[in-house]
Amino acid sequence: MITPSRRFRPAAEADVARDGHRFSWLKPDRWRAGFRALVLEVDGEVIGVGRIGPNTAHPVRDLVELEIAEAHRRRGHGTALLHELGKYSDNPLSSKAEPGSERDAFLRAQGAVTYLEVPLLRVDLTDERTARWCAVARSAQDGAARAVPWAELPREQLVEALVDRYAWQHASWSPTALREVLRPVVGEEFFEESVLEHSWAVMRDGRITALADLYSDPVGPRREGGLEAVDAAAPHARADVALCLAATLEDLRALGAESLDLDNHPTDPHTAPLLATLRRAEMDPVHLVEIPNGLTARLRDVP
Repeated sequence: MITPSRRFRPAAEADVARDGHRFSWLKPDRWRAGFRALVLEVDGEVIGVGRIGPNTAHPVRDLVELEIAEAHRRRGHGTALLHELGKYSDNPLSSKAEPGSERDAFLRAQGAVTYLEVPLLRVDLTDERTARWCAVARSAQDGAARAVPWAELPREQLVEALVDRYAWQHASWSPTALREVLRPVVGEEFFEESVLEHSWAVMRDGRITALADLYSDPVGPRREGGLEAVDAAAPHARADVALCLAATLEDLRALGAESLDLDNHPTDPHTAPLLATLRRAEMDPVHLVEIPNGLTARLRDVP
C-alpha cells in the first residue's frame, strides 16, 4: 500500500480564491498579526486547512482551528495538521465544539478537555410570566438605582464598565490580558457592536453597576445579548442585574421581539441564578476545550 505524501505550506491568497468555498477556516498566512495559516496537500491536492494565533483577551491559550475535507477524514490527516500547527506555539490550544459532534470526537482524541460548557439560554418574551417577572424585579429595587439606555450615557464610561465586567467574569476560568490590551477588544468593540438605544445600564450614585448589551445581530423576532454586574461583589449587584434584565426584556417586548438569547456563562454569579427563575430553554450548548500543546503535550506523552 502506497502511503500518500503530506505537505504543509503557508496558505496563500490563491488558495483562498480557489478553495475558500470548500473550507470555512481558510485564511491567507499572516492575515492577522501573530496568526499563521497552513494548507495540507496530499499528492498535490489541498485536503485540509488550519490556523493558529494568540487570543488577545486571554493570553494563557492560543486559538486553533482546522478542517479536513470530508472524503479524507479518519486517515490521520487532522492529527498531523494539528501537530504541525502546534509547532508555532508553546501555549495550550483552545477551540470550541458541540458535544457529540464529529469535531468534538476528533478533539477528544487529541486529549482535549472542557474548561467551560456554555449553553445559550433563550427567554420567551411573549410569555405573560416574563412580564410579571419584570414587574417583581422592578418592585424589589430600593429606589436608589435606575435603568437607562446606553444612548443616554457617555461612551467612555460604558467602555470602562464593559472592561470591568469582562475581566472579573472570566478571571476564574480564563484569565484576561492587561487592561490596556483588553480595552480595545472587549470595551470598544463590544460598545460598537451593541444597539445603543436598546442596550441598558443600571446607574447607582452616578456609577454604572450593571450592563445588558443587545447585540446588533441577529435582528428580527429573535435577539441576542449578554448581561452581568460591573462589580460582582457590590452589595446591590444581584438586584441591579435583575433591574437591568427587566428593562431589557420589557424594551424588547415593546419592540415586538419574541425571544432573547443570553450569551452568558454558567459561572456568572448573578445572571445565571436570575435566568434560572425565568422560563427559558437551553439552546446549542458549546464546549470550550483546551488541547494539549507545549508542556501539556509533553506531559501527556510521558511513557
